[in-house]
Amino acid sequence: MIYKVFTIASGTILEGAKVSDVTLSGGVKIQAIIIGEEGRGSWREIIPVQGLREDEKDIFFAKIGETQSGKKKLLAKSQADTDEKIICVFLTKIGFRGSNRHTGDRTPDWKEESGDFYPFSGEQLTEKPGVISQGAAGRMGSGQQLIALMPKNVVFRTCYGGRLYGAPSAHYYKWTGSELLHATWDERQILEW
Repeated sequence: MIYKVFTIASGTILEGAKVSDVTLSGGVKIQAIIIGEEGRGSWREIIPVQGLREDEKDIFFAKIGETQSGKKKLLAKSQADTDEKIICVFLTKIGFRGSNRHTGDRTPDWKEESGDFYPFSGEQLTEKPGVISQGAAGRMGSGQQLIALMPKNVVFRTCYGGRLYGAPSAHYYKWTGSELLHATWDERQILEW
């Protein structure tokens, strides 16, 4: 199947995902999507991308393939042939001295003090999540970034801890089959989804 690709950057939705040139430890150069970062307390994870011209720096549609070692890779295509799922690159932020989480929607018996959420509904495409961090070895804060296959008509959420300086602490998302909706909890009450 060929899926549409989106980048979710803490409430901002972009069609497609940025593809970077990556030099592997053996000197081989490949194109890949990068999540996380390098450094103490951090972890950079990549998913290889094939089928783009050298001058193309974004992927909008992709088929999921496998490398010779059995890890996932993305094969660039010109259009999607399904609307049942999408590929999402989560470039999720953290607040100052904070963290983040990726979950499903609020449970029906949700209460602010318990914070019950359904599990994250995505199928992670990388072996491990990417990790971003603050401070020496991430001691001030850290959080995950993901690349995942997300199903249609299932609400999912990114939330951010730490000092956010007035920014929302969570965003909710839902793929309708034609549009990737996104809103804060208060906006969802108005939109009724």
